[in-house]
Amino acid sequence: MFELLLIIYLLPVLIIGMLLLKLVFWLLRFAIRLAVWLIKKTFIFIWKLIILVFAIIIGREIMPRNQPDK
Repeated sequence: MFELLLIIYLLPVLIIGMLLLKLVFWLLRFAIRLAVWLIKKTFIFIWKLIILVFAIIIGREIMPRNQPDK
């Protein structure tokens, strides 16, 4: 009788525990995917910013603003 009551009471606890474990794994997977996406976007943004800075520097050297009138 004790074993039957133990199974009856532990079964919902085990089901809830398994669902919580699935939720934790899903949240971990989601957090890792979000972190990878953010790192990827950050590197792309930094790369574009570096290219923009170099383009501005090269553009200023090629075409200076204060040209003397001829």
